[in-house]
Amino acid sequence: MAIALAASGCREAPPPPDFVSDVAERGPIKLTVRATPKALWIGDPLTIDLRVVAPEEYVVQLPGAGDFGDAFEVRRMETQEARPDPAGGLLWRATITVEPLQSGAVEVPPLVARYAHRPATPDEKPTFDAELATASLKLEVRSALTTQDSVMSPRDITGTLAPQPAPRSPWFWAGLASGVIAAALAAYLLARWLKRRASRPAPPIAAEVWARNALDKLAAEGLFDRGHVREFYYRLSEIVRVYIERKFSLAAPEMTTEEFLNALARSRGVLPYPAERLREFLEACDLVKYAAFQPRREGADHAFASACAFVDETARAAGTHAAPSAARAEEMAA
Repeated sequence: MAIALAASGCREAPPPPDFVSDVAERGPIKLTVRATPKALWIGDPLTIDLRVVAPEEYVVQLPGAGDFGDAFEVRRMETQEARPDPAGGLLWRATITVEPLQSGAVEVPPLVARYAHRPATPDEKPTFDAELATASLKLEVRSALTTQDSVMSPRDITGTLAPQPAPRSPWFWAGLASGVIAAALAAYLLARWLKRRASRPAPPIAAEVWARNALDKLAAEGLFDRGHVREFYYRLSEIVRVYIERKFSLAAPEMTTEEFLNALARSRGVLPYPAERLREFLEACDLVKYAAFQPRREGADHAFASACAFVDETARAAGTHAAPSAARAEEMAA
C-alpha cells in the first residue's frame, strides 16, 4: 500500500491547455474568444474561435477579416447563422484560420463584437452603436531561422567542422548551473511582479462622465442636420438608458419604456428625478423610433437638452457634477 501511495504521489501533473482565451461580458451579452495553439511555428495555422451569446432581442456583428492587424494573414473565415444556445438566447459564432507573419511574442489584437436591439421590422437596418471587446491574446511564434539568417540572402554552406574542444572541469558546470538557476529565479520573480502589476484593473469611468462624453460625441456628429433623425433619437435614448443602468443599477436598456417606468414606480426614491419629466423624454423618443414621427429641429434640441439635464441633475443629486453636458446642450440649441 505504501508503494502504491508513493507511486500515486509521483504522477506528473497534466499538461497546461494548448490555447489562450478571454471572456468579456456586459449585461446579458457574453463574448468568448479562444486561439489554438498558443505556441506554434511561423507559417502554421492558428484557429480563432469567436462566440457571442445574446438575448433574442439583440443582433450581433462579429469582427471581420480586417480586424486581425498586420501580424496575421486571414486564410479562412467561417461564420455560422445565429442559433439557439443551450443556456438561453442566441449563439453567434465564427471560426477564423490565420497565419502568423512574424516570429517571437505576437499578440492577437482585441476583437470587437458590435450589437444592437433587433429592429422592429425586417426592412430596418440595426444601428450597431454598442460594442464589447476582448483583451489581446499573447502567443509565441517560433522560427527555424537564426538572427543571422535572411530569406532574401541565404548563407553559404559552411566548411568542415572543427575538432571538439576539451571537456570543461566540473567546477565550471557547477558555476554555470548556479548562474542559470539564479537567472531563472530572478526572471520568475520579475515575471510574477509584472503579472501582478498588469492585472490591476483600470479605475472605472464614472457613469456621468461616460454619459457626458457620449452626448458630446452625438452632438458633434450632427445626425439630425444630416437627415438621420431616427438614429439621433435612438442613440439619445440609449445613452440615457445605459447611464441609468450604470449609475443606479436599473436594467433600463433591456426594458420597454412602460416596463421601466412601472419598475421605477415600484422603487420610489431610487432615481432622484421627476418621473413625469423622464416619461415625457422617453415617450418623445419612442414616437420617433417606433411611430415614424418627424419632429422639428426645436423638438430635437429640447430632447437633447432634456437628456443633458437628466444627467446633470441626477449626478448632482448623487454628489457628483456633470456640468459640461449642460454646456453642450446650450451649444447645440444655439
